[in-house]
Amino acid sequence: MAVCELCGAEGVSTNRGIVSNVSVEVCTRCTETMGIELHRSPFEQKRPQLRKPMPQRRTQSDKTELSSDFHIRLRKARDSKGWTQQELARRMNVRVNLIQKAESGTRPTDDLISKLEKVLNVKLKEDSDVVHDSMISPTSSRGLTIADALDEFLQGDSDG
Repeated sequence: MAVCELCGAEGVSTNRGIVSNVSVEVCTRCTETMGIELHRSPFEQKRPQLRKPMPQRRTQSDKTELSSDFHIRLRKARDSKGWTQQELARRMNVRVNLIQKAESGTRPTDDLISKLEKVLNVKLKEDSDVVHDSMISPTSSRGLTIADALDEFLQGDSDG
């Protein structure tokens, strides 16, 4: 049991989460209410799942990603309707701090992005041709080092 670095709750189980590009220990309540993305190391071994994974709902193509200027688009769309952040939050039935965070550049959850796009009639995602999924696996029990990753990367270049 630990202390949540956001709400200060003591004696709770925590997970490592990402808040404003900073990794912090957060309790389950903060994770759920604030929509905090959990930190997962690419080298962390996958734990066996205890329950069935929830089916992922895809509303857009897998080749779209959040625009780098989404927060500017969001603010302009809200301003063009003449709404305050409080009015937008009320219309969407979400907390004002989620709107404030999104407009300041903190990545919102996928559900919130979809709601914002629908309510404001704005496109916050854009097509992407960047491939993000690559995996490097260690070949020994000592773990993967930077030198191992570099070797595998260089071998991949010579194969193709």
